[in-house]
Amino acid sequence: MLTGRASKGTIIEPAPWIWAQWLKEQDRPDLNYQRFIHYEFVEDETQRRDVKDALAKLLYDYHTVSPVNTNLLSQLRYRQLASVLTRGNDQRPHDSTTRSGNLVEILACEFAKKQGYGIPVLRLQYNPNPDQSMKGDDILGFQFSEQRTEKDALLVGEGKFRSRFEKIVVQEAYEGLRKKKRSYPVSMEFVATILALEGDQHTAAKIRQLRQRLASQDKQIVQEHLLFLGTIGQPQNPFEYLEEYEENLLPHLIAVNIVFQSNFRDWIAEVYEQEVRS
Repeated sequence: MLTGRASKGTIIEPAPWIWAQWLKEQDRPDLNYQRFIHYEFVEDETQRRDVKDALAKLLYDYHTVSPVNTNLLSQLRYRQLASVLTRGNDQRPHDSTTRSGNLVEILACEFAKKQGYGIPVLRLQYNPNPDQSMKGDDILGFQFSEQRTEKDALLVGEGKFRSRFEKIVVQEAYEGLRKKKRSYPVSMEFVATILALEGDQHTAAKIRQLRQRLASQDKQIVQEHLLFLGTIGQPQNPFEYLEEYEENLLPHLIAVNIVFQSNFRDWIAEVYEQEVRS
């Protein structure tokens, strides 16, 4: 399985402690969504002290730039990205809104790994402005079948954080997913380019081939869609908008909401600012 890379040759393994220790899956019998798969995870605030070091390291790894050939990036017209990679390795943001949004994106990537997807490139490492949200696909995961009789799979996701839940955030995230379905994930070529620069020509070629197959509407590809929401406090009915959507929903839609407890912003600021040894 493809996994995330903190730097060339360094693999970020899945972090099962997130789901086993910190964010606990919650059964909501009052929510009986029929049109998509739903998961809810609730933060166990009592575990914050125990997971703090591991979470700080995870945030650092997801924001630490991989050493690639910056001259070649400039030649390929990724000049802004090349300038990022010459500034230093640690790309952790200082803006509180960006910090929360990036955490949700990282958790979404870890959820994708939990579902069996590989995240071969960690895009937060390559943000030209670390204190602003990055353009492109929030989550892009791959499953390449080793058997010709099985289908390859692609997971495309949108992650959102809001201190207070509002229905419009689900609408915005879903519309973002719909646009990606029409135009195909724009970040696939970017991911392939980074992999090629790091010497993984095999995976880069597979991703480019997958993109071409998507454009030709290859039926042997399963494309899943992930809407990943983080809020402080538990929404009563977080995905009512999707359940009542008048048109057909995107196929293979997964909706996840993470419920953080009070004082979350202050605590996560401490985690981001914690010194981490690389």
